[in-house]
Amino acid sequence: MRSTQERHESMKYVRRAFFMATLGQYLSIVISLSFIVVMSRMMAPTEIGLSVIGLSVTTMVFSLREFVASDFLIQLDKVEPQDVCTARTVMVCFTCILAIGLFLASPWLAQFYENVSLKLFLWLTITAAVIESLAAPNLSLLRRDMQFGTVTLIDTVRLSVNAIATIGFAMLDWGFVSFAIGALVASIASTALTLAARQLWWSFIPSFQSLPALTRFGRYRGATSVVDRLYDSLPMVMLGSIMSSAAVGRYNRSVTISNLPDKLVLSSVFSVAFPALAAGVRNNLDIKPSYLRALGFISAVYWPALLMVAIISDPIVRLVLGHGWEDVIPIARLLTLSSVFFFPVVLTYPLLIALNANRSAFAFNMISRVSSAAILCIAAFFGVTAIAASQFISLPLQMVLCFIFVRRYIRFEWWDLYKAILPSFLASLSAITGPLLVAAYLGFRFNFTAAETVLVCFLAIIGWFIGLKATRHPILNEINIVFTSIAERIRAWRPYLLKSAQR
Repeated sequence: MRSTQERHESMKYVRRAFFMATLGQYLSIVISLSFIVVMSRMMAPTEIGLSVIGLSVTTMVFSLREFVASDFLIQLDKVEPQDVCTARTVMVCFTCILAIGLFLASPWLAQFYENVSLKLFLWLTITAAVIESLAAPNLSLLRRDMQFGTVTLIDTVRLSVNAIATIGFAMLDWGFVSFAIGALVASIASTALTLAARQLWWSFIPSFQSLPALTRFGRYRGATSVVDRLYDSLPMVMLGSIMSSAAVGRYNRSVTISNLPDKLVLSSVFSVAFPALAAGVRNNLDIKPSYLRALGFISAVYWPALLMVAIISDPIVRLVLGHGWEDVIPIARLLTLSSVFFFPVVLTYPLLIALNANRSAFAFNMISRVSSAAILCIAAFFGVTAIAASQFISLPLQMVLCFIFVRRYIRFEWWDLYKAILPSFLASLSAITGPLLVAAYLGFRFNFTAAETVLVCFLAIIGWFIGLKATRHPILNEINIVFTSIAERIRAWRPYLLKSAQR
């Protein structure tokens, strides 16, 4: 009885954490999209491309910090003071070493990309990275304790400050350098807020006492993260060295459009997945049902979202990016449709790490990313469209490798996987039936007007709910819980709202 009650409380806690993470993700999407809408109209693709190249270079260099990631604190059964001190000491020292290396290389990089201002851009982002490193352990401890409300607040402030500062300096004619200034100001604000949220001033005392535990976790986590960041940044760096900055800008905006479902669904899942799975492993819970259930939930929302973004890419690009970005539409469609195969990948890494299978997590990431990077590099010589089309090879490969590695630790049958995702597949088909019928009625035209876009989105939502109901998808229970929780909160706050209105 106690075990059932504990499991119920654990699920309730995870739901609350997931709700806060999802809320934070939606807030970040609103802020980020608003930011992109403004900047895409203020700057040309060339300037956007230069900022993307600079940020990609910085990201690739500082991804090496994951070798000494403070996230090892999340995995510990009990966190001791020396663990936090070691995490902060090593993170700050290693960040400073990387900062010096990138600072010395910045003149050469500015010359390579034929833009003198890139040197200043890199100096500003280097400073931002050093400042952010000061609060890394505090943020990891907040995530360990699943205090996603606080994490959401910090992320919202960071994004808001970044957007306001970048737009402000862009209006002052700082060009693409305004992106770096925004990153610097945002790092100062978020670091100050994180340090205030989890006040661990004693942890600034230098220590290397827990270095063995940190390096054991970081050697695989670091290599995995480096491969991830290289893979994500590689198209921008490759295109920047082969093609114009404008091509980099267009590809970046294509990725932005195609990543909308990822931000809506997968990012909030990932932010909760590792702490939740780690807690489940510590409590000796059976992970298999949770894993299959998570795949069913992810695919039920992720697949329809991807298909709808592909269908209404034209109005989305016109709304978000404005005129002059029409070349983005076919590339965004290719990237979005290929992402259908990505749904299990987001859970693989946190699952393997939570199971202490660091070596397998590293092997999975290395094999999948390196092979995908090789495909991408070959495609880069044939242009932006070829890079997007290559994802139809890379992502299915990653999906297959994902299941191969996970089945080493979770003994599920392929039939179990089929049963978990079949209702999602049928619900996705139901969701896009109405929009496709509208497009067929219009002569297979997908450049919908504003009214037509509203209509197809409404039909998609209705079709999605019909599909979920017809297949008796288990996610309906979670949807009911969310709406019930919202209704209870509204009822609880109604007396206070009425008093405020009467005043």
